Amino acid sequence: MIKKRLHTPEGVKDFRPEEFAYKRAIEKIIETVFISGGYKRVNTPTLEYEEVFTDIGSVSTEEEFKFLSREGDLLVLRADMTPAICRMTAAAYCDDDLPLRFYYVENMFRYNEKNQGKQREMCQAGIELLGVRGIEGDTEVLILAVTSLKNLGVEDFKIDIGHAEFIDGALEEAGVRENDSKKIKEAILDKDYITISEIISKLDIRKEIKDFLENLPLCLGGEEVLVRAEEIFKNKKSRNALKYMRELYRILKGVGFEKYICFDLGIVAQLEYYTGIIFRGYSLGTGYSILSGGRYDRLPASFDRDFSAVGFAVKINELIPVLKNSGITFSGKKADTLLVYTENGRFKALDAGIKLRKSGMNIENFYGKIEDALDYARDRGFGGVLYFTNDENVKIYNISENKSAVVDINELTGDEE
Repeated sequence: MIKKRLHTPEGVKDFRPEEFAYKRAIEKIIETVFISGGYKRVNTPTLEYEEVFTDIGSVSTEEEFKFLSREGDLLVLRADMTPAICRMTAAAYCDDDLPLRFYYVENMFRYNEKNQGKQREMCQAGIELLGVRGIEGDTEVLILAVTSLKNLGVEDFKIDIGHAEFIDGALEEAGVRENDSKKIKEAILDKDYITISEIISKLDIRKEIKDFLENLPLCLGGEEVLVRAEEIFKNKKSRNALKYMRELYRILKGVGFEKYICFDLGIVAQLEYYTGIIFRGYSLGTGYSILSGGRYDRLPASFDRDFSAVGFAVKINELIPVLKNSGITFSGKKADTLLVYTENGRFKALDAGIKLRKSGMNIENFYGKIEDALDYARDRGFGGVLYFTNDENVKIYNISENKSAVVDINELTGDEE
């Protein structure tokens, strides 16, 4: 029996200082990209009423962490940021405020079953573009998605793009019943090719449609995938979706991003509220997507509003192993100076520490003998040691050059005598 006091619950983890510094460095780089695009940070509660996520195509109720408040309300831990931002926008903004550009860096909570290898608490950094319809908004969001990964130093990645209307139109043209259509979409998510083949093989449809649908999970690639689909499908939904994706590709190619783009006509949204493009980002180093998003123009209606919306989220937890496997490091700030003092030098040392930190230095206090402090500084990579033995002078040790000098305390802190 494990001693639970020393362990975290299933699906959550501690971030030790070095790990957390790495994580924060990633978040800051992504935040810089978002801010550069005019996005402003928002924060929504960790706790929400269950109604915010119920029956809107967000996460299933089985994935929610639910509990009753003392007032008898059914509450959930935030499982998805998009509905929460839609709720906030519907409650706090009017149509004249649109367009709105929001970004967030928050933890989500989902009850993933044991042994799935998934986290139950995960950090996401994402944006929501509200009030911009069509291809301009989709292009803006996709450019920021690609830029976020590029600015982190990731180069070996692909953004797989699909369209909700394409697969709906294709299944309708094939005469797939609504119940079987749902089964096919679930099978695609589960990579259950046998179920897909069993349903499709029973349909009385043209051979090229049957072959295409049976191989739907493998229908990915460049612009040639769209061309092939246009030759096969004649329904308006699918053809409009294909035309839209070709135009999207033309624009992204125009800014030199075509090598990061891949089309996946079998892509199915895990969150049902997507209505247009759906996209996911993949890279070596993890078996899961590191980024996902899409358009969700119908979702605001669940909050009694009508505005267009598109967004994406970078999955920080999945991104970390990708960056580490690629050898990407970040030089986060750490204390580079050690402050040591005797009893006679205590007040001046503490006062100097306050002033020097205010000026931008990162200083760690050491309590012990100067000999031990110097060994500690060498072992931990400190650049210098400040040693206070009285209220007049301080001895400065330069660790890298193995030199030392005594200076006036006022000269060090910039105070006048």
